[in-house]
Amino acid sequence: MARVPRVPLSGLEAGERRLDAKSERYLCDILRLRAGDAFLAFDPDAQREADATLLEISSAGTRCMIGAPRPAARASGTGIVLVQALGKGDKTEQVVRSATALGVAEVHLVESARSVARAGERGDAKRARLESIALDAARQSGRGDVPKIAGPHALERELEAWRSVAAIKLCLVPGAARSLRSLTREWSLGSPIALLIGPEGGLAPEELAAAEQVGFVAASFGELVLRTEIAGVAALGALLLLCQA
Repeated sequence: MARVPRVPLSGLEAGERRLDAKSERYLCDILRLRAGDAFLAFDPDAQREADATLLEISSAGTRCMIGAPRPAARASGTGIVLVQALGKGDKTEQVVRSATALGVAEVHLVESARSVARAGERGDAKRARLESIALDAARQSGRGDVPKIAGPHALERELEAWRSVAAIKLCLVPGAARSLRSLTREWSLGSPIALLIGPEGGLAPEELAAAEQVGFVAASFGELVLRTEIAGVAALGALLLLCQA
C-alpha cells in the first residue's frame, strides 16, 4: 500500500484552506499530486493531524479540504534530551535530522572548549535551518511533533541548568568504567534522561569534572570511539532498543 504523503500545516482546523508555497511545491511539483489526491496534514505544535484532499491546483494557488483533526498517531514521548556539543560543517545538522527521526524530545546545542564551530557563528538563520531540518525529519519519519531545539550556548550554562533536575544524566565517555546499559536498567520510556555528547576531540577533563558535579555519570558505549555526529544518535537507538527488551 502506498504511503500517504504528509505535510506540516500550522493552525490545523477542519475546512477548506489554501496551501502555503512550500507545501504546494512539495505536493504538486515534487510528488506531482493532482486534484482529488489525498494527503495527511499535521500540526507539530498542537500534535494533531487530519486527512486532507487537494481540491484545486491553479496559478492562483492550491486549495485543499481538511478533515476533522485528531491527536497525532506518533508523537514523541521518549523523555530523552540530547545535549550535543557543536560540530564542524554539517555535523550538527546530521545530528538534528537523525535524532528527530529517533524520537528525541529535545536537542540542546552547547559550545565546549574543544568545539571547532562557535556559537557566535550560529545565528538566527542557522537556528531556523535546524528547525526546518527537524520539521522535515518529522514529516519523513511519520512523527507528529518536533523536538525543541535549545541553544547554542556555553556548556557551563547548560550544566548549571541540570543541577537541580531529577533525571538520569549520562555523558558518553570512551573507556568509562560503567556501561550505558548498566546505567539505564531502571530507565523506562518517557522518564527524563539526558545524554551529553562532546565535540571532536571529546570534552576537556575540567568539563567532565563539572558535568559530574551536577549529576552526570560517565558511560561507555562499546569499545570503539565514535564520531560526535554518530555517538548520540547511536546511543538514542540503543536506548529505544533497551526499553523494549
